[in-house]
Amino acid sequence: MQPDRADQLVVAGMSPNSLVARNSVFDRIHRGTSFIVFIDGLIVMYLFWAISSLISPVVSNLVLGFVAIGCFMTWNAYRSRASWAYWPASILILIAALFFGINAIDSLIFVISGNVGALLFLFLTGWATLGSFRRFMYHFNPMYKAGYFNDDTDGLDFKLEQGEMLAACPRCMAVLAIRPSMLSASDRCPHCQAPLIDPQLAAKYGLVEKGDETELIQHLDEQE
Repeated sequence: MQPDRADQLVVAGMSPNSLVARNSVFDRIHRGTSFIVFIDGLIVMYLFWAISSLISPVVSNLVLGFVAIGCFMTWNAYRSRASWAYWPASILILIAALFFGINAIDSLIFVISGNVGALLFLFLTGWATLGSFRRFMYHFNPMYKAGYFNDDTDGLDFKLEQGEMLAACPRCMAVLAIRPSMLSASDRCPHCQAPLIDPQLAAKYGLVEKGDETELIQHLDEQE
């Protein structure tokens, strides 16, 4: 893999086959994130309503109305890729992630105290926490940001050089521009640092260079 092409990454989880279709990758990720913003907006509405209800029912109803309007406007604008809604929508996701995280910690305490029935809730809230934080981190990805703010391109305009092709990291599925003829067992994904060639396959087909044999053996031992 060419070291100076490591910046040509897309959000982990994108399918490399979809890159052949203009806008398809970003549009799919954006649609999914927009749905998450809508669901997390409902969670934020509930949180503000629950907190304000401690003051009085009248205040809670007013707060719920204002928050509902704000969340709906943010979601609708984010879905339409309005520039002002980019960070407010990500903050909605972050608030929901913190809410899930607190519930996950609470469930963990119940599990430690001997309540086995809380394991399911721990799994659900833990999964929701990781998923929400991952969606929140999308907004710091330069490719996702470029696709959101640019109507003419999806921000995934890979300018492949001669001999290059697109390939996905086997661990994080980040898409990279590589030269197959120059790929070796020592090449690693610049995103997650995982080997781009499976060590077992490299050993099976004799793709390991002499200087890489020790590192390969150590990696296989760690997997075992």
